[in-house]
Amino acid sequence: MKPVMLAAVSLFASAAAAQTAPPERPTLDCSEFSKKTDEAALVKRFGRENVVRGKLDGAEGETLPGTIVYPKDPARRLEISWADPAKMRGLSEITIRGKSEWLVRTPGKARPTLGLKAGLDEVEEANEKPFQLNGFGWDYGGYGMGWKGGKLDHMAGGCGFSARFNPDPKAKEKVLDKVSGDKELSSSDPAVRAVKPFLSSIALGWPE
Repeated sequence: MKPVMLAAVSLFASAAAAQTAPPERPTLDCSEFSKKTDEAALVKRFGRENVVRGKLDGAEGETLPGTIVYPKDPARRLEISWADPAKMRGLSEITIRGKSEWLVRTPGKARPTLGLKAGLDEVEEANEKPFQLNGFGWDYGGYGMGWKGGKLDHMAGGCGFSARFNPDPKAKEKVLDKVSGDKELSSSDPAVRAVKPFLSSIALGWPE
């Protein structure tokens, strides 16, 4: 094949690869935010049309006022709560849930980011050790309850990493019963692993 034809084939292959490559997922880094972050800072970063006020889901069925980033784009949606919700300032928490494609930067080198649907092995890799989580099937079911001094206890920028896990919808009831209820479990427990939990929400928090 002539050099000119080879170059043309190479260019065509490169263009085809670029068209089929998945889009890069956006990443949140705690170091880019702080307790001083306010709604105006979000508007500056994401654009006025992409930042709106709304009701956020809270604990035990409650709702609270907050800010939603990209409210019309499930893949880029972020939910923001504030220490001072009346003035939308004093960043309290950034939550990723639903169909959001955001990744969160983690401190470790073994797995530098985590996103929704990550399993126990991926979270343990990012934490560089097992961790604790609540039993499933109640208001606080599936929440990570302690990173046991692992990497996720040392996020950049002074934020805290919290997460909630859901069991595999196909998990058998008999197996799920063993890890349900108000109790703390270890991510290394074979009974926990048997229900194949995955991340259903991630929250970055800044304590007052």
